[in-house]
Amino acid sequence: MTTPVIFARKPEFVHKTCSFCQKEFEFPMPNATTSTIRVQCCFCSKKNTYNPISLTNSNNVANGNGIKKNRMFGTDQEPLETEYYDLLGVSPTADANEIKKQYYKLALQYHPDKNKASDAEQVFKKISVAYQVLSDPALRRKYNEFGTRDVEPEGGFVNPEDFFKQQFGGDRFVDIIGEISIGRDMKEVLQNAAEESDVDTPEFKARREANKNVMDEERERIKQQRIEKLVVNLIHKLTIYVEANEATGEEAYRKMIEIEADELKTESYGVELLRAIGFTYSLKAKQYLGREQMFGLPRVGHILREKGHVFSETLSTLKSAIDLQQSFTQLQEAEKKGLDENEKNKLQEATANKGLTALWKGSKLEVEGVLREVCDRVLSDPTVSKAESRKRAEGLGIIGSVYENVKPDNSEVKSFSE
Repeated sequence: MTTPVIFARKPEFVHKTCSFCQKEFEFPMPNATTSTIRVQCCFCSKKNTYNPISLTNSNNVANGNGIKKNRMFGTDQEPLETEYYDLLGVSPTADANEIKKQYYKLALQYHPDKNKASDAEQVFKKISVAYQVLSDPALRRKYNEFGTRDVEPEGGFVNPEDFFKQQFGGDRFVDIIGEISIGRDMKEVLQNAAEESDVDTPEFKARREANKNVMDEERERIKQQRIEKLVVNLIHKLTIYVEANEATGEEAYRKMIEIEADELKTESYGVELLRAIGFTYSLKAKQYLGREQMFGLPRVGHILREKGHVFSETLSTLKSAIDLQQSFTQLQEAEKKGLDENEKNKLQEATANKGLTALWKGSKLEVEGVLREVCDRVLSDPTVSKAESRKRAEGLGIIGSVYENVKPDNSEVKSFSE
């Protein structure tokens, strides 16, 4: 008796587990012409985001749960599970820069301040957990090998909102720039836009103006507390130079700052932040030292340069915020008209990119404004002698020079903001 032969065919459907309701579903194998696709669950109607390239490996057609059959361990090339990669819509072989970029885009897209969908906060939390694992090389290796079993940062996962706020510099920059209000500019733009659509009665206008005054006062109070802390920190840092040996002090101090900068530049937006801080420090140091030169003319030049820089940065930030608001409006109109899913994805990606630009420019403008006040207080301190103030200015100039000229390592992932 002849054994019958069954002819196999290539897999046509991808098997996945919905990230929201945890039920299994399948969908046709997509082509890889787009960076991401969104698949609507047939059970809960929520939309899951995937990277087409990651869906073509056998992980996704094996047993429907993102885990290969008969495998206890995975590798960096073929992870045991792909759920976290799928949540961010990237391939398991994606580099750190691509993962970071995709996280920012999705975080902006699903941030509860912007997205009022019922599942937005849940998605925001999920992508935060996925990124906290995949952005840590050690945790990522562990996840690739063992899946979600016991894969958690030391001390547990950070609150998604706090984690998102830390992405510009993080905790290591707090002593230098304080806690910046990530997303504040974008949030206010969105809130103001929503209020414009409300009934514009005299009572509403009065209430809105009163609320604005209260918020402005609170913001100023928080800002002054922040400046006071940073003044103390900067004076402490400059005291090392002020009290250093005259002969070797400058060289040793510069070396110390270079070591610090090498560590700080590896943080998120580290290079960009150091350059912004360095520019402000350098300009303020030159302004102070320029007073001692003939008629103080060099100082006047540096003051004019500062005013020109502030005007240019403010204009650029406002333009980015307006551009972002226009993109949000276009996206809302597209959703009302039922735009093709592929076109809507492109519009969402463009909006997210503009959001990143607006967030960075707003944060940079805020940081530079705060540091200008900090430097003015440190260099005009009435409790110290002119000689000590001059030494502080020299030390500030050294820090500024090192920070302003910092360069990313060749092996370092280039920031996608550049």
